[in-house]
Amino acid sequence: MVGKARSSNFTLSEKLDLLKLVRPHIRILEEHTNKHAVIVDKNKCWDTVAEQYNALGGDRPHRTAQGLRTLYKRLKESAKQEVMQRRHAQPEYRASISEPTRRIMEMIPHLFHHVPIHEKDQALFQHTSYKQDVDTQ
Repeated sequence: MVGKARSSNFTLSEKLDLLKLVRPHIRILEEHTNKHAVIVDKNKCWDTVAEQYNALGGDRPHRTAQGLRTLYKRLKESAKQEVMQRRHAQPEYRASISEPTRRIMEMIPHLFHHVPIHEKDQALFQHTSYKQDVDTQ
């Protein structure tokens, strides 16, 4: 029984690179319509992102479009959990938001509208929501 070899874990810089490459495609990738045309567009976006990601070079391993897509989904889920955990933590135990979470909050602020946010982070959240509104006009 021979299976696929497991890929190495993503480093922080690889995660940040992925988020940077995803940003221009965010409208398509965050479209939650189950239409054939949308699915085709999303697949094209992920193929493009994978090509760009692998072209960055360095000593990073080759990543597939599906692997990057899975990482992106995990980063979004992790960001939501991190924001929720911060909300429920005692003030003295609240750490600053991680860089991947901060970037996801900037790119997809609507993910966090239902999540109560600590007042310290409220200014960041309002700034990113305003920036998103300005960028879409």
